[in-house]
Amino acid sequence: MKKRLIFGLSIILLLAYLTSFSKDTFIFILALNISLWLLFTSLLAVALFNLAKIIPRSKRPASRMPIFAVIIFIAVVCSLVIFRQGVHNSIQLSPYESLKSLPYLTWSPAKAGDIQKAGVTRYNRNLSYTGVNIYNSRNLSTAYLMDMSGGILHEWSHKIDKTDSWQDIKLCENGDLLAIVKDKMLICLDWDSNIKWIKRMRFHHDVAVAKDKRIWALAWKDEVVFVYGLPLPILNEYIVVLSADGEVEKELSLFKILKGEIAFGSIISIYRNMVKPDFIRLVLMRKMSGRPILDEDAYYFDVFHNNTVEIINRDIAGLCKDGDILISPRNLDLIGIVDVKREKLIWSWGKNNLSRQHHPALLDNQNILVFDNGVGRGYSRLVEINPYENKIVWEYKTSPPGRLYSAGSSSGQRLPNGNSLITDSDAGYAFEITQEGEVVWEFYNPQVRKGSNLRAVIASMERIPA
Repeated sequence: MKKRLIFGLSIILLLAYLTSFSKDTFIFILALNISLWLLFTSLLAVALFNLAKIIPRSKRPASRMPIFAVIIFIAVVCSLVIFRQGVHNSIQLSPYESLKSLPYLTWSPAKAGDIQKAGVTRYNRNLSYTGVNIYNSRNLSTAYLMDMSGGILHEWSHKIDKTDSWQDIKLCENGDLLAIVKDKMLICLDWDSNIKWIKRMRFHHDVAVAKDKRIWALAWKDEVVFVYGLPLPILNEYIVVLSADGEVEKELSLFKILKGEIAFGSIISIYRNMVKPDFIRLVLMRKMSGRPILDEDAYYFDVFHNNTVEIINRDIAGLCKDGDILISPRNLDLIGIVDVKREKLIWSWGKNNLSRQHHPALLDNQNILVFDNGVGRGYSRLVEINPYENKIVWEYKTSPPGRLYSAGSSSGQRLPNGNSLITDSDAGYAFEITQEGEVVWEFYNPQVRKGSNLRAVIASMERIPA
């Protein structure tokens, strides 16, 4: 009997393993859970059967058999409850992990005394860099082109579905606007907000336009991949290259490029989470409703969470070449440069230095500027890194440091006069500083929820030379 049981369970586990080759996350997660629960209940049944055999028949009178059956039933139920609770406790996030897994906000509480502030509240014409600013509120499907005094010069607005809002935007040279509806689509609007094309994929976070007018964007896909020979369901990142009219030309898998950066602890966490009953219920509900099985809220499965694609437009000796890309896999706490032709990570930095960073950008002096969110540290900062020496050569943080703290999103832009434009996304606030840290321009998002202390989040603000 034992041999047949072991053989049967081996076949079940083998079939679960084979389902991973289908690359279907739902089928694999379901098959693995069925296999594990069959394994657990079978082993429990064998243990109880052997326990029953140990008790002599003479000590098991027929009148007491119902009592014995009830005891076995209670033991089974208690074992399942203990197992479930053990699994549930094992996946509870630590305080630091809870901060790391926070979703992006649409509205955020204003800081004390700031709720009445709106628009441009400081403007030093002598020290600030003159240009026009483009930004969008995360609660709307609208982008604004604004002058230095806060006057709206132009706006784009178009809602495909009632609940849509734009996660990020990019202004093209011809006045077209690219807008990302997170996890749904990429939209191209002309200057008058007419739709030129829509591409429905799970786009998110960032989009860039190359010199040849091709569009580079980030997209998610649920996939089952193999790490150390183990099948692993993850929310994989793709860098998608589209033509100027929105047709997909190429897709680069970040798993293929960053596979070696996945810690073994992440694999353990994913497997522990897959057997959590609440997660199984969530997977079934998502499947029945037609939603993706995994998204960024499934924190442990979102192993990369890349939030940046910047196209490098020149050769830099000893570092990179024209056409390489700069990426920011947030959940790995690193930024890196990818050789697109070889699909290889050729430079990276950030481990033990960055925490949930956003928006790295290559500067004219060959250094890299990045917004370091500082999740778990309690304050954010803008840092400039020398990529040859892998060290910080300049940083900005407030005094006290906690005055600037954005757990999600945010960005920094180095302006031609040496100043930096910083977007504190969670505060719905953007400000410009000199190299010495003096604030010379600031803007508060005027989108405030009526009767509350909530201000709409700004994903990022970009200044365009006038």
